[in-house]
Amino acid sequence: AGYDTGYFGKWHLGGNMYRGREDNRARGFGGDWYFRRVESPDGFKFEAAAGGVGEDKPQHGFTTWEGGWEQYHQWLRDQGQGELLTKFPSLGNHNDAPSGPEGTHHWSQIPAEYHMEAFFAGQADRFIRSHAGTGNPWCAVLSFFGPHSPVAPPRPWDEKYTLEQAGLPPNHYDKLEGKPITQRASAQCYMLPRWNDGQFMDYRRRYFGYCSYIDHQIGRVFQALQETNQWDNTIVVFTSDHGDMVGAHGMILKLGCCGYEELYRVPTFVHIPGVTRAGSSTDALASNIDFMPTLLEATGLSVPSNLDGKSLLPLLRGETSRHRQAIFSDCSDSSLITRDERHKFVLNWKRRDLDELYDLQSDPGEMTNLAYDPAHKATADQMRKRVLDWTAETTHPFAAVIAAQAAKTPESTVVEMRPEAEKFGYLGGNEFEMGVVWHVTKPLKPEGRYWSFMQFLRGNSGEIAFRATPYPEPPVTEWKAGEDYHVGPVKFVVPPETAAGNFRVRVGLYDPALKKGPGNLLGGEGNARTVGMLTITRQGGKISGVSFKPQE
Repeated sequence: AGYDTGYFGKWHLGGNMYRGREDNRARGFGGDWYFRRVESPDGFKFEAAAGGVGEDKPQHGFTTWEGGWEQYHQWLRDQGQGELLTKFPSLGNHNDAPSGPEGTHHWSQIPAEYHMEAFFAGQADRFIRSHAGTGNPWCAVLSFFGPHSPVAPPRPWDEKYTLEQAGLPPNHYDKLEGKPITQRASAQCYMLPRWNDGQFMDYRRRYFGYCSYIDHQIGRVFQALQETNQWDNTIVVFTSDHGDMVGAHGMILKLGCCGYEELYRVPTFVHIPGVTRAGSSTDALASNIDFMPTLLEATGLSVPSNLDGKSLLPLLRGETSRHRQAIFSDCSDSSLITRDERHKFVLNWKRRDLDELYDLQSDPGEMTNLAYDPAHKATADQMRKRVLDWTAETTHPFAAVIAAQAAKTPESTVVEMRPEAEKFGYLGGNEFEMGVVWHVTKPLKPEGRYWSFMQFLRGNSGEIAFRATPYPEPPVTEWKAGEDYHVGPVKFVVPPETAAGNFRVRVGLYDPALKKGPGNLLGGEGNARTVGMLTITRQGGKISGVSFKPQE
């Protein structure tokens, strides 16, 4: 439509962000890579593939482009900060050089004035000022990577808030009883069994500090608009793609396989000169798909008739107080979420886990799952039908698959086998031993011979630091209900270059002939479950101790 366009920061559309990272070796290739979407009869999946263009090239009609890798690196060199790239060669995109692992107080080791967010805001500032007085219309997107894991804002923003100011949310202590087992099995997110209150409060204060640092950068952009007399003819939309659990339900991050408000109810502020009134607000239901028709209409451009989005302008003008009767969200191609003004329903179809129903009026913290309460059966059935009707109306490519999965009973995801670590012992130096006992709750005769393996993942990341796979012998080929099956103890030798810190211990089953494990029979986390945390200490350049804390 004749607009000059600029994009500054995170793109993440197309799966092309990933550049040469150390953990690529575990994927079987090095250098650049991306996520390739692969369709399958039961939906689709994403698999890592070599190649991709990263986020360094202009895409989808944006001409001015500043990304978080090549352009950011060049800017650092131009600022005389090239030594930061020597010290932190993987700096860029989501890596802002945290000073320590998650679960400890840490910060970005990049000074605030050279942090990626400062770079993006500065480039947006320059773009805005370059258009002052030109008469050319422009459209810019400023897309920060944070606040995001690693939650490591630059100093002094990591300590802007005290632990007491951060506090804990009212719905923090949630044992997740009567809720999907995949939530409890998400050891990367459900930290309540392993973290103390202080760790959660520290996570929250770092997250809030990161938000405030970004607010400061946004202030620079607003100042540029005001100083160049463009504020009164510029539309501003501030929003986010998702939230963070920040301690709610005992979780952190965003990957907890859940549909809670903390993740899906994102902040949105809109400034449209001549339309919006400062200080006004609305609690009307809206979706991010509504931004496109809103912006098109607000700029006087034609709005395509086939959009799923609906312009927010009548709501923003005060012509109506309601916008939608219900809204929908898709959680990582595994769950579908709908909510109206009172209830929220989550259809956990992919793993066919328990569905969820929450009364947001009486239970705003979403602590009690009503999906299987007889008194709320009619509401659950109605909202489940609403989700399935929505997949059909929007021609979802896997509507039939979702409907078939929804018809299955969630009891199919009851854990059949549960591993537990036992007989841990530190042998000195960089050696320790550990065994596993498998508890069987239902009789099972698997299609293959599963070998028990153990992985040690660095911190809360998915990076495998070292592993033992397979064990010397498969434990069994037929599992009997009520029986316990012991494996080991097995001697482990920690690679001498392994850094000190915490390592999440995952135990699982895998059949090398079938090239797969038992899947849902372990209740989430793919072919394995977390059994505890291993801690490695170093002194004088050598490993001086190894300890283990089992999962509660």
